[in-house]
Amino acid sequence: MLSSAVVGRAAAPEAGQSSDRSNQEIVQALKDLRSAITAPQSFPEIARVRTKQIEFLRGQGKFPDFIEVGIDTWFGVYDWHVRHLQPIALGRDPSGRYTIALLTTTLILRVDSDQNFIGVPFDTAR
Repeated sequence: MLSSAVVGRAAAPEAGQSSDRSNQEIVQALKDLRSAITAPQSFPEIARVRTKQIEFLRGQGKFPDFIEVGIDTWFGVYDWHVRHLQPIALGRDPSGRYTIALLTTTLILRVDSDQNFIGVPFDTAR
């Protein structure tokens, strides 16, 4: 009887240490989550396209209707949509080229250009 009481007391500190360790892990996970939420966001996948959009916006007072892009740029934008759980609006233009929406701009895939190509933004009346 005495031996089981001693064993029970010996196991109690281990359970307490395990609980403390678990609590510390939870606290650290919450701190990491807070840091991720409050940290400034950078989106390297769309940064170059966004720069072109901003340049056009400053000059024209509106976002461009279209920007032609290369394959790597296209898939970077697609991957950004997937990674950030954004709706993906794919389509085709009258020429049969693939399109994807990014904000209010339609990106047009140019398979015949450099993979990292980003064209000059333009509007419908080109």
